[in-house]
Amino acid sequence: MEYTGSQYIGEYVDGRMEGDAEYILPTETKYVGEMKDGMFHGQGTLYFPSGSRFDAIWEKGLVVKVSLSSPIWTHLEKSPRAVTTVEMASTTQPRG
Repeated sequence: MEYTGSQYIGEYVDGRMEGDAEYILPTETKYVGEMKDGMFHGQGTLYFPSGSRFDAIWEKGLVVKVSLSSPIWTHLEKSPRAVTTVEMASTTQPRG
């Protein structure tokens, strides 16, 4: 899940990102929440450069429950494309 140009602030367990952390993507989108085995896992929030946010429960890098009270959950963002984009951002594997 680590991208070139991304920044991870948190702990590692057996070389994998684990525990409460911040993960900042090159796009300046920031994830703040729980990590497990190098993936978003548990309660976490994506903060976008536009100032909006996406609160969710994650499991192995995928959204399993969305907080409908999250400020980003507006009519425009309820499209399947928006959710898919968030899921893809959280599950892309490193190249190499």
